[in-house]
This record gives sequence, C-alpha cells and structure tokens, in this order.
Amino acid sequence: MNINLQHLQSFLNQNEIPKIKGKPKTFLGIAKQPHYENVLSNIYAFYFNVNEVHQLKDLFISSLLELFPDKQKAALSDFSDFYCDTEYTTLKNGRIDLLLSNDEQAIIIENKVYHHLDNDLFDYWKTIKVSDVNKIGIVLSLHPVSDIKHPDFINVTHLDLLKKVMQNLGNYLLEANDKYIVFLKDLFQNITNLSRSYMEEKELKFYFDNKTKIDQAAKFKFAVRDHIVSEIETAGEILDGIKLYAPRKASLLSKRARYFQSQVDKNLMIVVVFENMMEHNTFFMGVEFKDDCLKNRERYKNVAFTDEENALIEKTGFFTNTNMQWAHFAGVHIPVSDHDVANLSTFIIKKLKDEQLLSIFNKLNAFLKSEKSITINQN
Repeated sequence: MNINLQHLQSFLNQNEIPKIKGKPKTFLGIAKQPHYENVLSNIYAFYFNVNEVHQLKDLFISSLLELFPDKQKAALSDFSDFYCDTEYTTLKNGRIDLLLSNDEQAIIIENKVYHHLDNDLFDYWKTIKVSDVNKIGIVLSLHPVSDIKHPDFINVTHLDLLKKVMQNLGNYLLEANDKYIVFLKDLFQNITNLSRSYMEEKELKFYFDNKTKIDQAAKFKFAVRDHIVSEIETAGEILDGIKLYAPRKASLLSKRARYFQSQVDKNLMIVVVFENMMEHNTFFMGVEFKDDCLKNRERYKNVAFTDEENALIEKTGFFTNTNMQWAHFAGVHIPVSDHDVANLSTFIIKKLKDEQLLSIFNKLNAFLKSEKSITINQN
C-alpha cells in the first residue's frame, strides 16, 4: 500500500478533522413522515388553536404575528377567537392548507416543504370573504421564496416561525402541558433537520481542500481492518477441530465477525466479533450455539465444567435465554493494545486458552460427539 505514513501523520497533527453532527432523530422521522405537508399542517393547526389541550394559549399566533411586516402586524394585532381549518375548499375547488379566521380577519397559509409553489393564490385570496386590509396570505416554506406571484402574500420559513415560538416559549411554560412541550421540541428539531443540509459548507470545504490526504487515511483504515480480519482467519486455520466460516462479503456481518465452526456440529462455534477493535480497542470472543443445538438446553448441564468455566457460563444467561436462533454459551470482552493487534492471531489463540473459552468449546464438542455416537449405535 503506497501511503507515506510520515506525511499522513503530519497532516493529522496539523489539522483537526471536523466532527459531523448529523441530524438527531425525531419522532416524525422515525414514523417516516418528517416532510409531509398535510401532517405538518395538522400539527400546526393543533398548536395554533388557543383552546387546545397543550395549554400554550396564543404562543403560536403571537409568534407568527411578530414576523409580519408592520402594516399587516397593525391590522391583525387584535387577531383572536379564530377557527383553525385545514384543507379548506376554495372557490375553484383548491385547498388552503391552513386557514386561521374569524368573521372579520383571516390568515391564509400555504404550507410548502419540498413542492414547488404553483398554487392559485388569487383563488385562495378571493375565497376568504373578509376585508383585504384584515387578511394576509403566507407562504410557509422550508427555504426562502422570492417569486410569490401575489402582492398580499408574504414568505415566512418554517424555521423562522419555530425559532420565534421557541424564543417565546418561556412565558408559557408554567401553565403548559408538559407532554405537548416534548412534542413541540420534536417538531422544532424536525423542522431544523429539514431546513439544514447534513453537512455544513465549511465541512465540505475541508474535505475538498484535503481530499487526497483524507482518502489516504480512509485507505489506511480499511487496510488495518483487512489486517485484523486476516489475523482472525489465520487463528481459525491454526486451531484444530474447527472450520473457519466467513459471512458473505456483501453482508454487514462480514465486517463485524468471524466464526470457527465445530467439525462435529456446525451449530457449535467460536465467534470473534471485531467491529469495536479499531475504535474502542476491544473485541468479543464467545462460544455460541445455533438452531438445533439450542433444543433441550438443560442437557448441557451434564457436561463437567470447572468452577471457573461455570462462572463464565453463568454471565451469559444461556439457560434462561429463549432465543432459538442463536445464543452465547460463554463469552468475554477483551481489551487489546497496538502490539496485540499486530500479532492478533497468536493473541487470539492465547486468549481462547487463558479465558477458558477453548476448553469450554472442546468439552461441548466432545459432548455433542458422544451424543451422535449414541444415536448411531441405537439405530
């Protein structure tokens, strides 16, 4: 592998790699509905309703009014006792996403997330029969919209509205219903996730400015993982009475574990889970059963284990585990040093012996072999 380690070390010493924060999960995201406009409209209608169980009263409407231009803010400053309607039918059979209105005043909200603004806003405006000076149209969008083709509609972003709501929230907390505060915070995070890209421009700039060195570091990381896998597989080739099993390369399991299968019964194996070795300097080794070997688990209590072996077995809860696909019979997490990883095959074999895992495996192997011999003789 053609990587100049000295140059790579110098780059890492002189540069702090940006930490990618990503986007926190939200309940709407988990439900796979973070960007559906009708879902968001229904949530907004709930919070705009001053009489709803959230007990946040006029938090949303007062926060929205703060974002209005002075002229409209003055005309609607006493806006109260209004209804909240979603999917309100227009004169031309269109749909107003969210309508806040009373007999004399109205706020017409067109909710946009990813869809292009091609709605007939003049139809929306004419549908609402209140004085023009006492109503306003809003395009509530994810990102700023500059080409609104109606003089009485203004643009407010979802994030600006929710930021204003969160700024004003403190004045309403004492009487608010805690459950709906949690929902509101989740809504705010969801809107924040939608409004911002996964990575910031400065993070992307760092990558493109240092692409060659970063690619080298990535290749070096993969080379270390390849070394770890190769050493584990070498240990599997050295051990007697087993057959190395490597999951398909395309599977996620191939990047986290290798198995040493018993040649007596393939459902008895030693597993080496290496996925945490590179980041946390530790890995897991265990004796594992699968499928048919998990039937009638109590029979393994007939195997003569030492006190030290039994102590290791008890930690896994094998005899109370009800999983019939796989279960660890015994296992241990093992810390590693740089030296250990460099000589990993030798280290693995030593630890299998020192931690009693190999002796447990051999006793189970002999037990299964005797069971099969009895069955053959009976037949």
